[in-house]
Amino acid sequence: MNTLETHPRALMLVCLAALAGGCTAPPDPGSAPATVRASSLQDPQFVTAAAANGRYEVQASRLAMYRAASPQVRSYAQMLVDHHTRANNELMDLVRARGMRLPGVLPRDKRTKLDRLASASGSEFDRMYIRIVGIEDHQGDIALFERASRELRDPELRAWASKTLPALRSHLDAAQSLSLGSAMR
Repeated sequence: MNTLETHPRALMLVCLAALAGGCTAPPDPGSAPATVRASSLQDPQFVTAAAANGRYEVQASRLAMYRAASPQVRSYAQMLVDHHTRANNELMDLVRARGMRLPGVLPRDKRTKLDRLASASGSEFDRMYIRIVGIEDHQGDIALFERASRELRDPELRAWASKTLPALRSHLDAAQSLSLGSAMR
């Protein structure tokens, strides 16, 4: 009798071959971080990441408008809400014009960051918000948008990414100034 049941070694080889062939469960769209590290940035990847990052930064900044202890941090948060809401609306117009759809939920890593921020208060909240949203997230945004401005195929998306970069850089600069200033002490 030459079946797989009588040949455990053959069964193991078949299983290993299946695993090596990429037999995995489909990815959970809510678990993928909103960053893109593929060899070549594709338009849908950028749109998905940019939209998720923008929505997250608006939500985090709305939280900061009410939770921040420092008036300077609250003012910074209001600026981010205004700028990112405007940029998100522009992106949504581009997305709709192309018949694309975006996930309705934030990626898990962004939800986790929002939960961490929501658990902080006072000057601890201010420091976390500026470090995470103002500095770390904007550094990631800038890297993503720089790649997009070079690599995207769609000229309007590429132009939008290029046009948005100066605002992202100014957000990072403002956050770095706040982190060094008296507002964070």
